[in-house]
Parts: sequence; C-alpha cells; structure tokens
Amino acid sequence: MSFQDLPQTWPDHPLSDPVLTANVVDLLVSLGDRQRGTFTVVLCDADDHYIATVAIDLPSEFRAATTSLRPSDLCSTAFGAIIPAVRTAPGTGLLLALGRPGPDFWPELDAEWAEAATHLCRVAGVRLLGFYVASAHHIYQPEVRLHAAA
Repeated sequence: MSFQDLPQTWPDHPLSDPVLTANVVDLLVSLGDRQRGTFTVVLCDADDHYIATVAIDLPSEFRAATTSLRPSDLCSTAFGAIIPAVRTAPGTGLLLALGRPGPDFWPELDAEWAEAATHLCRVAGVRLLGFYVASAHHIYQPEVRLHAAA
C-alpha cells in the first residue's frame, strides 16, 4: 500500500474502505511525522469524506523506546485538544493515526494506543472511523482488545 496508489479523486470517496484509508494515512502522515512521533486526526463529514487534517507532535521522549509516558495519557492529551472543535460539527467522523518511529509492528504499544483512542472516542461520543499506525515502512490497523465492563 502506498499513497501513490490513490486515485486523484480520493477526497470524493468515503474513508470507510480500509485499503483506501491506509493509502490516505500514508499520504497524510509524512516520513518526518513518523520519525518525530505524531498523532494525526483526520476530520471527515457525515458521509465519511475527508475534510481536514490536524497533526499533533508528541513529546520528544516518545521517540525513546523506554518512555515513561503511558500511551493512554499521551493519547488523551493529544485528543483533548481536538474534541471541543469536533463537537461543534455534529456527524463528524474521525480517522486517527499514530505516526511513530520504531519497528513496523509494535503490538503492545500500538494496541494500547488503539484501545485508548477507541475508548476516548466512545466516551466523547465521537464517531471513530478507524485507528491506524504509520511506521517508516508500514501502515496498519492494530487489533483493539475490548475489555469487559466490570
């Protein structure tokens, strides 16, 4: 998958198709974003068409493999800046992407980010179209393990 596979009319297509969406993430999350560590929020209309992108740089310690910051805390902080704006436009859907350095697959870290993003969207009442991870050479959707309510 690659942004080079995108049709020129990609903004006219809904971002509910995982293959198209992975290519869009590849386009919107640059290699520099991935090396720096970013949380990218793609705003979509009620029909899941692209509206705009907001990229939020993560703290520099995110690049360290032994960061003391929990993914759920980082996700909450980054996402908290966006929620008030999203709530002003009912029907808005979000596509979220973690651009990060490191290996193509980092199951524990990626799943924790995906779970935090899914939980935060649910609590905020925001439609989540998908959560993707963009590493230097790969784009994918980590599996979200839903925890049973206690």
